[in-house]
Amino acid sequence: MGNANLRVWIYASVIGLLGVVLVINRWKSAEFVPDSNQKQTAPMQGMQSDGLPQQPITRIEFLNAIFEKTKPSPLVTRILTAKAGSYPKDSLELALRWAEETNLVPLVALLQTDLAELVPENQTAQQKTEVARNLIFSAAMSVETPIAAAYLFQLGKQHIDKGLEENAKNVDLLNALIVYQSEYLNAPMQFLGTLKTALATDSSNLETHYIHLNLLKKSQQWPKALKKCEKLISLQPQNPRWLFEMSDVFGGMGDSVNAKVYLDLAVKTQKSVQ
Repeated sequence: MGNANLRVWIYASVIGLLGVVLVINRWKSAEFVPDSNQKQTAPMQGMQSDGLPQQPITRIEFLNAIFEKTKPSPLVTRILTAKAGSYPKDSLELALRWAEETNLVPLVALLQTDLAELVPENQTAQQKTEVARNLIFSAAMSVETPIAAAYLFQLGKQHIDKGLEENAKNVDLLNALIVYQSEYLNAPMQFLGTLKTALATDSSNLETHYIHLNLLKKSQQWPKALKKCEKLISLQPQNPRWLFEMSDVFGGMGDSVNAKVYLDLAVKTQKSVQ
């Protein structure tokens, strides 16, 4: 993932909104910029690991949590509760369409995983990586349903471990691991160690720096957050997103003058690239 390919899709900001569906299809946008008329949301804020179960969660417990409010049809129920791999691809795709139409983000992630694993030997390393990332970031979007989020985090971690066994320098997986360690385990020493490893592997990785920025904002480490914004701007000077972030950080520091300066600059840059 190079500088020109911000596969973050700026997913962390979308995760912060918690109302947007299906992360994996949006990790590909390199030019996401927020609407200057909308209040900027600090990505990943409010996604605390507090209250997320740490004990192993079963698939049935996951499904029960998902269906507390939304009940599937009898056919979809049979597909979802059957032994993994016992239903053909078209049945899983039917269940996936229902989950997408019903806006059930965690179920979408699980069914995408089921589909990807129908023929696991045909999966490329990149496809395996995307499965792990989809589970982790969908989990982060689903913390309002703690059991569902915990299940996806746990399943995602299994896929991360397998991927890192094959390639310990897979930065995409290391980034997902940082989110797991920070949002699920709430383990600063662990995610800081993983962050260090990721940056040592690719010091120009936009996604890693952006995740770090949001962790700094979340813990209100404003001076360090400013330096991280400067780094992101240096890596991608034409992306107004980083100027909006700089404005947001100055706002968090109570510096309304510089917040306004960078907001105006961000709006101007955004107009120039549209």
